Amino acid sequence: MKAFPSRYAVLLLLATLPLPAFAETRIPRELKEFKDFGKGGFRLAAPVHLSADTLTYEDDTGIATAAGNVELVLGNRTMRADRIVYNSWTGDAELTGQVRYKDADEEFAFDRITINLDKETGVLYNGTIRIRTNNFLISSRRIEKTGKQSFTIDNGWLTSCPCDPEPDWKFNIRHARVTLDEYAYGRDVTFRIRDVPVFWLPWGAFPVKLTRQSGFMLPSFSTSSTTGFTVTVPYYWAINRWSDATLTLNAMSRRGYQPEGEYRLVLNPDSEGVIRGTYFHDKEIDTDRWRVWGANTYRSGAWTANARWDIPSDNQYYVDFPVPDLLRSARQARATGFLAVSGGSVSESLSATWYQEMENPSAQDTTVQRIPEYAATLLPSRIPVVGIEASGELWATNFFRENGYEELRGNAIASLSRTLILYPSISLTPYLFANVLGDRAMQPHGSWENSGRFVPGGGATIAVEAQKDFPGEGQRFIHLLGTSIGYRYIPRVDQGDIPLTDSWSRLTTQSQFVLNITQRFLGVKEGASPKEMASLNIQWAYDVGGSVRSGSPYVDPLAPFPRALQDEINTAADQPVSTQAASDVYARGTVNLSERWKLDGSVLVNPVGFAVATGTVGGEWKRDDDNRVAAGYRYSRDLAADLTGQFIWRPWQLLRLHAQANYSIKSGYITEASAGLRLYPRSDCWNVGITVDRQTQPTNTNVRLTFGLKGIGAVGN
Repeated sequence: MKAFPSRYAVLLLLATLPLPAFAETRIPRELKEFKDFGKGGFRLAAPVHLSADTLTYEDDTGIATAAGNVELVLGNRTMRADRIVYNSWTGDAELTGQVRYKDADEEFAFDRITINLDKETGVLYNGTIRIRTNNFLISSRRIEKTGKQSFTIDNGWLTSCPCDPEPDWKFNIRHARVTLDEYAYGRDVTFRIRDVPVFWLPWGAFPVKLTRQSGFMLPSFSTSSTTGFTVTVPYYWAINRWSDATLTLNAMSRRGYQPEGEYRLVLNPDSEGVIRGTYFHDKEIDTDRWRVWGANTYRSGAWTANARWDIPSDNQYYVDFPVPDLLRSARQARATGFLAVSGGSVSESLSATWYQEMENPSAQDTTVQRIPEYAATLLPSRIPVVGIEASGELWATNFFRENGYEELRGNAIASLSRTLILYPSISLTPYLFANVLGDRAMQPHGSWENSGRFVPGGGATIAVEAQKDFPGEGQRFIHLLGTSIGYRYIPRVDQGDIPLTDSWSRLTTQSQFVLNITQRFLGVKEGASPKEMASLNIQWAYDVGGSVRSGSPYVDPLAPFPRALQDEINTAADQPVSTQAASDVYARGTVNLSERWKLDGSVLVNPVGFAVATGTVGGEWKRDDDNRVAAGYRYSRDLAADLTGQFIWRPWQLLRLHAQANYSIKSGYITEASAGLRLYPRSDCWNVGITVDRQTQPTNTNVRLTFGLKGIGAVGN
């Protein structure tokens, strides 16, 4: 017998141990050469590390024994045991005494393991297998290893709620076959909550996943006034490493059977996409209906390709199958996409936009399509020697209608500017620009008519920045102040012959000053990033000649923000557009009172008489995702006045309450609301809940009952 001065045999014994996820690398059983012995353990081709109190090897039997605090580290893998005996002739190994193995998301803990390293079979006695990926825990007094990642279990249990000393819930299984990264198939299954039997299944299948796998997901159910009672059965398809899909069947008591498909792909960290579709026979109105919608983003080097589309079969689709955001804001369904390339200071894009009328599809289609549309942008670039910066934008669009109308329009703007530093914190930037528009439109009698315009302009902006530091113990404060005042002049240019499709780009005369004041108050703790504690932004415009309308029903694209917002509200409310020299004042501010409290608001107000055109104010208290209160008020003159609120409260570990609502003061009713509760009887490992959703325009009520198991899924969600 040979006794080794340090700890080599465990490396020999376990480096090939075929427990799930162990390395396949094999170390020769014959011990021929040793080096680097020491009390700190024996190292061989680091990061392999072995340590044990004693180690012996018998030449006549080929048996090696390591005992006392045996530890083997193979890279990120760690194995521990009190004693390991290995027969190098037969390949049999026995590990006893608090056997532990850890590798990334897998953990094994047993009292004893007997295993044949050549056949990769054996028995694991009295222990658990834990997979942290989904928090799964499998336990049994006896687990037979039948392959590299397959086991059979007798009289065991599994859970994804490994609480001490007893899980909140578990599935007791009389007999099961388990394959890691696939499924556990069990017979005689009893579901227990706090060890109290709740229901029994003669057979069950449970995912034991380390990676994505195809299979059925838990069904769900709901009820609403438009679709009736609905049962949803989804199937998940793991196609490959970069794409997957979900196939769903919705069985609706009022509408019939509706299959849906969703395909997802991720080509690289910056490129992903999803496409969804459904086609079915609606038994409520006895007709076929469909919807296709989705979006994608693709980036590779200088190239970008994005698209977004939502096309329904009919304009009533969003009402019968409510999509609240589209019902509130869209009078047309839109499909759009673009391809762009950028490099240096130049970028170009080619796009297409298709609209489908949703409000009155039976009338003559007057929807104008934009196919294709070209755009190019030159970012500010310094011209050598003179130090002047040049920038510009170009758009070219082809418009057409299904009735044969067509129009081609080009629009370009170019500018020259030069920034002069008057003082370290004061700068002056004069600029000149020119806008050119060319239009070729088809007339009713079939001929073509050309039109266009040239609008020059110029101005200057002077900006002042200041900073004040307030040192403190452990934290300092910074006050930043930025003020700018700009002047822009645009002469009067006749643009009366521009066709309606280009009305939005009409430019009106200006002799206008714009004042902008920005303040920020930051708190900076040692070793941490600055945190904004308060901010305030104020904008105001003054036109020396008074505000002049361009004759367009749209907002002047070169109008300053406070005047553009003021004109939008007046136009929407069918109010006279203001021609006063001074615009309303726009202000927006936020205050972070503490880590939990936040206030914000904005207002557009006429300082004369303090007439508010639009405004918002809101506040939020948030301790965490389970304890939050938020409230807000929105007002637009003669258009809307709404109160919004959100409430989430978890007064005890077992109870979580949530509610949110939007109340229209102008209309006098709640437009949207939801309320519900969720019970966590002992921990977050399982819960039951109920939620009621209510919306108007159209009226729809949805009731959801849920039962969820952490790591397994939810029923009724």
